[in-house]
Amino acid sequence: MSTPVAPVEGLRDRRRRETSVEICAAALDLFEQKGVSGTTVDEIAARAGVSPRTFFRLARTKEDAVFVDDTRFIEALAGVGEPGDDIAALTTALRAVFGRELEKLDADPQARERFLRVRRLIAHEPALLGAAIRREATSSDRFIPEIADRLGCSELDVRAALGLAGLEMRTTLDEWARRHERGASSSLVDLHRDVQRQMGRAASA
Repeated sequence: MSTPVAPVEGLRDRRRRETSVEICAAALDLFEQKGVSGTTVDEIAARAGVSPRTFFRLARTKEDAVFVDDTRFIEALAGVGEPGDDIAALTTALRAVFGRELEKLDADPQARERFLRVRRLIAHEPALLGAAIRREATSSDRFIPEIADRLGCSELDVRAALGLAGLEMRTTLDEWARRHERGASSSLVDLHRDVQRQMGRAASA
């Protein structure tokens, strides 16, 4: 399988991402202090030093503001798989793509810390859990018809492969956050492999 080539980030895109990260940091601080329901968009915008208009240009809701790092997994779906791949080959390709993104996340201390804070909040904030599920479903849906058409397989095959690979990734991130809560450090890449093995055993039981 060929590796998708990441686009070169321009100045405008870089500034957009920097502003999104600032908004994310502000939202995380406020959510941890006041909870999601006790925080307003105006408060997040003010803390981030942006206007509410800029906030809504970069995040549709206050909950969406904290998922800035999730885009790495969503964008990685573009170009995944090769024509003629069956469901097994596509699942393998998706696992490899998610594995590479987890490796990049592991190597980025600031993104790691943001991700951990988000996963901790999700465990206690139903609104954030709902937003995470909605974002994952709507984001992956964008790519399913394109992947199915390029590979020459059914959309159901793509959904099944993406569902399995996505579940493995989510389980990896959740277990990673739980271990950090207990003071145990884990490599995301190694944990991702462990999760795949354990899910394989469970499926064959």
